[in-house]
Amino acid sequence: LPGSSLPQVDFYALRAEAYIQLCDFSSAALNLRRAYSFQPENAKYLERLTFVLYLQGQCLLEQRAFLDALKIFSQASALQPEKASFRYRCMACLLALKRHQDCLSLVTKEVQLGTTNADIYILRARLYNFFQKVDLCYRDLHRALLLDPKHPQAKVLLKMMVDQAQQARQDAGILAVQGKLHYALQRINCAIENNPLDPGLFLFRYCVGRLSPAQWTGLGLNLPPRPGLSTRFGAV
Repeated sequence: LPGSSLPQVDFYALRAEAYIQLCDFSSAALNLRRAYSFQPENAKYLERLTFVLYLQGQCLLEQRAFLDALKIFSQASALQPEKASFRYRCMACLLALKRHQDCLSLVTKEVQLGTTNADIYILRARLYNFFQKVDLCYRDLHRALLLDPKHPQAKVLLKMMVDQAQQARQDAGILAVQGKLHYALQRINCAIENNPLDPGLFLFRYCVGRLSPAQWTGLGLNLPPRPGLSTRFGAV
């Protein structure tokens, strides 16, 4: 700049810091982009830029401007793809936007990168449950609990799956008594998918193909299920 002893890149960096103090993160990011373009080998400009983008995205997220926040976090992730925190924020934005399929795709990519974060497996398990892919949900729940056996959200999801299994078993019993054995089989299969290590469910499925509706009534197998179904992970 004319009459200045400072390089132009330093002016952009200093002006960015002034904008940060004013909480004008958009202008700060613009100036840091210019500084970084002059010295792309300078890691501190890149680090500062992604930090500002994170602050800007977080502010937008808290203002419920989810689409704008998603764009900002995506920019930060593109600049520093090695930082998972930016991708996590993108997932949060996609969930808030109810773009469940896009969120599932992003979470699956994170798993393929070899994540050891139990939260990621819990999130994908919930998405699978949303899409009624219960067997995949159970698989990810298992992985999450292997990574963190005391994970509170994993226990909540596990209880929900056990409850779903109980309801499906009860539905199957009612349908069997009504003579709707094909539909009863569908419901008991659903129960097994939700709680695959309850041996009583497999016995129940066997009986669906062997007993008549009158025999079901006589055996009382249409009664509500017993509490406390067994699970792979023990009591919750």
